Amino acid sequence: MVLITESYFSRAFERIKQDSVEGNCVLFVASDVDAICACKIFQSILKADLIQHKLVPVSGHQDLEKASKDIVADDPDLRTIIMLNCGAPLEVFELFGNREEVKIYVIDSHRPFNLDSCLPESKNVLIFEDASEKSKLNEYMDAYEDIMVDEDDNNSEMDDSNDEEDDNNDDRPRQRRRLTEKGDEGLSRSERRRKRQRQRRLLTEYYESGVYHANSTAGQVYALATQLARTNNDLLWLAIIGITSQYIFERIDTDKYLKYISLLNDDVARFNLIHGEGAKRTGDSSIQTEEDFRFMLFRHWSLQDSMYHSGYVASKLGLWKEFGRRRLLNMFAKMGFSIQQCEQVYTHMDINLKEILRNKIETVAPLYGLTDICFPSFARTFGWKQRFSASDAVYSLVTLLETSPESAIRLGEDVLWNKDEDWDALEEATDNIGEGLSSIRRRCAEELERGVKLCMKVQRAVVRQSTAVLEKRAVRVIKNFRTVVMRDGPDLPLFQHPLTLSKLALFLTDAYREHGNRNLPFVIASYDEEHESFLVVATTGAPTFGDVRKNPFGMAFQKAAERTQARISFDSFETSVLQIHKNDLDLFIENLFVAA
Repeated sequence: MVLITESYFSRAFERIKQDSVEGNCVLFVASDVDAICACKIFQSILKADLIQHKLVPVSGHQDLEKASKDIVADDPDLRTIIMLNCGAPLEVFELFGNREEVKIYVIDSHRPFNLDSCLPESKNVLIFEDASEKSKLNEYMDAYEDIMVDEDDNNSEMDDSNDEEDDNNDDRPRQRRRLTEKGDEGLSRSERRRKRQRQRRLLTEYYESGVYHANSTAGQVYALATQLARTNNDLLWLAIIGITSQYIFERIDTDKYLKYISLLNDDVARFNLIHGEGAKRTGDSSIQTEEDFRFMLFRHWSLQDSMYHSGYVASKLGLWKEFGRRRLLNMFAKMGFSIQQCEQVYTHMDINLKEILRNKIETVAPLYGLTDICFPSFARTFGWKQRFSASDAVYSLVTLLETSPESAIRLGEDVLWNKDEDWDALEEATDNIGEGLSSIRRRCAEELERGVKLCMKVQRAVVRQSTAVLEKRAVRVIKNFRTVVMRDGPDLPLFQHPLTLSKLALFLTDAYREHGNRNLPFVIASYDEEHESFLVVATTGAPTFGDVRKNPFGMAFQKAAERTQARISFDSFETSVLQIHKNDLDLFIENLFVAA
């Protein structure tokens, strides 16, 4: 494996250009907002250099395995594979057939890496990585190579009769052995043994401490576009949305998010200059900096609905209780806003109230414990009427990704691009969503608006289900995590997608963060009647909003499955998501252990 830090991104792309002259390029993109934004930025760069490529959306490991057999294996002219948010935890060189002529570029925010891809024989795997993490990753890579050499040596000693044949047929372990012996030069046998013990502990900690997310994939691809001088307002908007999605869904913490905002502010100012004193930019596609609120979709919803259905406000005020709902109404009264105005859709509110809304919220909200209700962000104008904040776009797009046609119909909507029978439909879907982000045409902005309307209905279901769970006290504490199992209910079919179930888990995590005795991780299971199984999602509860903890449930799930022989399926790129047979769930949860 070769690590490519940001200063070398452009050199890596030059190699992609060279290889494209000789052969084909395939672009794999995961089905999350950050990956799709990164995909559209990367496609813009490829198209600018007339690099033909095939786009293959993938939702899990099975899709990648199918693509390896049907696309990669059948293309002798393939030279480049680019993986967006779907390659870091996998042994990708082996997955795609160990083809020496194919280079695999991995741009993925998931951590930890699969260190099998770090071995010398995986030299065609090139990973885009942040410079700040390179030295630590090199330490893990060196430890893994040393341990693999020791295993090779042990295997050789156990089968001396085949030494000559092994030497003739496989030079790679010998190459690793020479590198390791150089690193162990001058060490006694006992010192070398102690070193191996430290390295094994280091690797155990690396894998078992939990899954986390590094830099935004869209942010990294935008950095590449910046180095190539290919940036513009559309690509900037895509980068903003990708980074915002990582922050909203608690994959990066506030400090990392603010670093991104600081960098993006310069480009927002550069691409959106306003000439002339008192000039305004209306009816165009400009991006503006703004302080966004932690209550969702307020420009498209009523103020009351926006606050009531947002995890931050609901958890702080305890809106699932009558007392909490009275506190919300008292806050509106203290702001000087009538109930009638707060129940109006924002666009129909009195214009004078809209002008003072921000000031009133910043003044009154802290009195009710809403101390960090604002965060720095951006918004973009689409034509004369439509304006979306970055969080609006994120909520819209993630809902379009998570909602199946059946669920949309159940909610009274229609979704055209979520049919996954074939890759052509998914490719068109990704293109449609990307067009809604990168284009200023009104038609595409209307698709985002359609996603917003669908998001409101999904979020109502999330809050209904959360309220039912809290009122019925259906949450149990098992060891050092909370769990809830949903076996029935009118909204149950909506929670058969990991993204929707994760929203529910985050909402409940927020509630118990503020009102529980202890801040614990959350394991939530939703029954899938059609497949007689449960979808299980685990989230970690950070102590404060804007903080992020590693998620240790991926390894914990695997160990519990081994202990119980449960019938499970790990297909998602998120290791804290699994599908389990209905008869195995209870025993599985009882045998689930995570570090405190």
